[in-house]
Amino acid sequence: MPQHTLKATALRFPCLRSIAFLIAAFAVSGCATLKSTGSGTGSQAGVYRESAADLTNQAPASMSVPGDFKSPQEGARAQADYHFALAETYGFQGESEKAIEEYKLTLTYDPDSAPVRIRLAAEYVKRGLVSEAVEQAKLAVAKDSTLPDGHLLLGGLYSALKMYDDAIAEYRFVETNFPDNNEAPLFVGAILAEQKKYVEAAKQFEVLAKNPANPSANVAWYYLGRIWLEGENEKSQMKSEKAFQQSIKAKPSYAEATLALGQLYENSHRGELAQKLYQSFQEKYGPNASVAEELGRLYIEKEDYTRAYDQFAIMEAADSTDINVKAKMAFILIRQERYKEAIERLEAVLAIEPNSDKIRFYLGAVYEETKSFKAAIAQYEKVPVGSSYYTESVVHASYLYKTTGNLAKAIETIRAGIAVKDDHAPFYALYASLLDEQKQYAEAVKMLTEAVVKVPTDAQLFFFLGNMQDRVGDSKNSLASMKKVLDIDKDHVQALNFLAYMYAESGQDLENAEKMARRALELQPGDGYILDTLGWVIFKRGRVPEAVRTLEAAYKIQPNESVIAEHLGDAYYKGHMPEKAKKLYMRAAESEPNANTLQKIRTKLVAVDHQIQSPDRPSGSEASERQPASTETP
Repeated sequence: MPQHTLKATALRFPCLRSIAFLIAAFAVSGCATLKSTGSGTGSQAGVYRESAADLTNQAPASMSVPGDFKSPQEGARAQADYHFALAETYGFQGESEKAIEEYKLTLTYDPDSAPVRIRLAAEYVKRGLVSEAVEQAKLAVAKDSTLPDGHLLLGGLYSALKMYDDAIAEYRFVETNFPDNNEAPLFVGAILAEQKKYVEAAKQFEVLAKNPANPSANVAWYYLGRIWLEGENEKSQMKSEKAFQQSIKAKPSYAEATLALGQLYENSHRGELAQKLYQSFQEKYGPNASVAEELGRLYIEKEDYTRAYDQFAIMEAADSTDINVKAKMAFILIRQERYKEAIERLEAVLAIEPNSDKIRFYLGAVYEETKSFKAAIAQYEKVPVGSSYYTESVVHASYLYKTTGNLAKAIETIRAGIAVKDDHAPFYALYASLLDEQKQYAEAVKMLTEAVVKVPTDAQLFFFLGNMQDRVGDSKNSLASMKKVLDIDKDHVQALNFLAYMYAESGQDLENAEKMARRALELQPGDGYILDTLGWVIFKRGRVPEAVRTLEAAYKIQPNESVIAEHLGDAYYKGHMPEKAKKLYMRAAESEPNANTLQKIRTKLVAVDHQIQSPDRPSGSEASERQPASTETP
């Protein structure tokens, strides 16, 4: 998993009063004073509500304006108050378009009100109408330059437009004329850092950070840490770490500094410290969704799913619409094999986002895991063709149709998948297994012959083709296909084993056959079938005692495999152990389903019985020349 890092991209310092922040600052919490400061008649007396949060003081949308006034000025003030109240209400309700109209109507009765223009600018920002917002902010500061909020808003807009010199000019105006304002200096430092003027930015932040009267010292220390983090040397990294620690000391509940320090710990391979830092923050100042995201990730990495789930629950509580969080919680439940709960969560996510093919695929997988095959197939079949989960969904649906005994539907499903994507090897592999199940070997050979043309670099398809060619008795082409497998993948275990066995059966190239069998066993130690192949090759090479030892090892691993028991019986017989041979032939006969092969084993039993019952049983070299009627295997 890639490390989470602050330096994944070039360091960016968006203005602290970002567009989202501007909306919050000017449309929700309100300005310091919202008095009309224009020079129009009665402007000083026209007082708008102090805060949009003061809902008890707001007029309902249905409120009508009284018609009796002592003067036109008094009537204009009442109309302005009325429309301003409506504008605030609409703004609070998220109806920016209506809020904008009401603020405009307010200005028709009090066109010189700078605070109203600030509010109107903020609503324009919500609608993404930045040019209109800039125009209103400029008018606001032109009407009344004594309101710092107007300059801060205009500076933020300029910063968002990357008009950095203009933005700094607005912030410097606030710095000069309102020395108690702590925001403007921060914004100046942020813009300098955004311009990669790190030395100037650091000086700006250092003054703010070391000012004991600055209530935002934690933010200054945080940005100092971000600046020093850009340095590649160890000294710079240490300064960054100390700055983040100072930020936390200045304000322990400041999550941004905690997150930055935690990420610095992780990047310097101190993950345990990061985890403890996040845990401590959550215990003392949480729950915090951003910290929960980082802590949850660390828990996932350690497979501590229970605690990870708790952190994702914090994130879900913070944003109930985040389907990614809901999905992660469902995946944790799957990991914990809490399938019923996982299904409920995945179904809930689908209810919110019915077009999420990823969620639909995993829901199908959970249904499959719980053996609710019909429900699983229903989900897989809804995954659209263009989805990255489409091919897997087709394979799973087809396989489940096969599992439930509906081979015709399984074949229909996989054929439909091939019609859409004819270069996907797993489609052909599953199709081959379905045809094999129906004993349609010739059809499988035809299909796979076409498939390897479409996917010429897939070793497994050539292996399936060689296997099916062997089934129809085409040994020559089967051998060629298996060699092609090894051309593509020299360590293909199944092909090595298959070829070694083919050579052993034909008695050809036994030296090479032994090399292949031994290589297969190196790659897959302890495999009973490969041990059987190796033992059979050794037997064919005449090393009977070694063959007995190898085949005994294979039989111990696979005692119910007829052909292995038969091979061991042949080795016992050749090694002058007819009683043991008879016992193994009987075992082979018990588990052999093929009638022709069973008849061969019975013929061997008759031969062994004759030898056991013969009073002049041969021994030594004479005995070694006698074998059961057939030592061939199917």
